[in-house]
Amino acid sequence: RLVAQLYYVRELGQPEIAALTGFSISKVSRLLATARAAGVVRISVEGAPASPTPLARALSEALGLEVWVTPGHETGPALAARLCGVAAAPRLAGELPHEGAIGLTGGYTVESLVAALPSANLPGATVVPLVGGWDSSNPHLNSNEIARHMAERIGAGVRLLHAPGLLDSEATTAALLADSAVTATTRYWGELKLALVGMSGAPRFAPGYGTVMDRLDDAGRARIAGKGAVGDVAGHLVRLDGSFVSDEWERRTISIPIETLRSVPRVVGIAAGANKIETIVAGARTGLLHLLITDEPTAAAALELASRPA
Repeated sequence: RLVAQLYYVRELGQPEIAALTGFSISKVSRLLATARAAGVVRISVEGAPASPTPLARALSEALGLEVWVTPGHETGPALAARLCGVAAAPRLAGELPHEGAIGLTGGYTVESLVAALPSANLPGATVVPLVGGWDSSNPHLNSNEIARHMAERIGAGVRLLHAPGLLDSEATTAALLADSAVTATTRYWGELKLALVGMSGAPRFAPGYGTVMDRLDDAGRARIAGKGAVGDVAGHLVRLDGSFVSDEWERRTISIPIETLRSVPRVVGIAAGANKIETIVAGARTGLLHLLITDEPTAAAALELASRPA
């Protein structure tokens, strides 16, 4: 009990306790484990809120859609995205349909969310990628592997999309979308019950992890930035006002069409990090999303941006 009090109440480190008591550090560690097992120490962690936080409600009102805010205070893009994905997994698990098609994009946050999903048994569901599936240079953009992993986690079937994310020409993209090996999967896009979509940041950002913007050279980034693009939603470039950018990059991309995505009964968008603030506001303004999941710092910044006069 004394060792437990020193560690948990007085917040001394194990080496300090060992020095005070004369015990070895390994014995201090064993005594702490014994205290937990005997019930001398009881550790509780406050669970996620059962209802939206005040910040989530404020952002929901500002953007006109459901918002769920995950805990966290990280502002670095890579860590914020990863932690948001992990924290969002239980929330998304409650959204999964027991049968029908579930679509997802790739992305750092989506990959993190999928890895943290609780195990389930949904044999009536089928997971399908919503964007081209091959990307050997950025594993978290490989939507086929992420779809496969999600299917394994939730006990569902999976259909892979045998196409890269970006092709050399618009003509090649159109031809591939008409190929039977690809339509065998894309036909599920019209039957989706749920879509989980990631959102990339504006082309000016280098967040410390690979994004779809890395498929553009400097001239390409400057071109879409000049057209007002602040990011993409499911492979479609968006402006801050929620309008879509027409560009050859998008027409060379294998992705679910906008109107098909708009017809999905439940679309969940997830993004976090300082590089995603404009994208979140833009994505919400497209009208494609029903639920937005982000973290506290990103939500607060998005609320400030969304509240500015037009």
